[in-house]
Amino acid sequence: MGGAKKTAPRMRKGQPEKKKEAPKKEITKATTTSVVEPKIMDQIKKDVPKMKFVTPYQIYSKYNVKYSTAKDILENMVNQGTLKLKMRTRRVEIFVPAA
Repeated sequence: MGGAKKTAPRMRKGQPEKKKEAPKKEITKATTTSVVEPKIMDQIKKDVPKMKFVTPYQIYSKYNVKYSTAKDILENMVNQGTLKLKMRTRRVEIFVPAA
């Protein structure tokens, strides 16, 4: 029952050895910050009212902050009265400048 056992093939004398792999290049990722510097926060407060609409992704990509931080920034701006929530889906919130 079960059949014959299979063994790993042996290396023959005439076969070339395997080539060594070249070292892999390291990929550097852009780092995002969760703590927003006052300089960046002032720039966001200055630029956002000029935009037609604002999403957390726009803030995330333009100012290099974490996505959750971008959402918090926009939520705080709504509480301050700078922005209004125009539309919300389960994936994204769209804000427009107030007045």
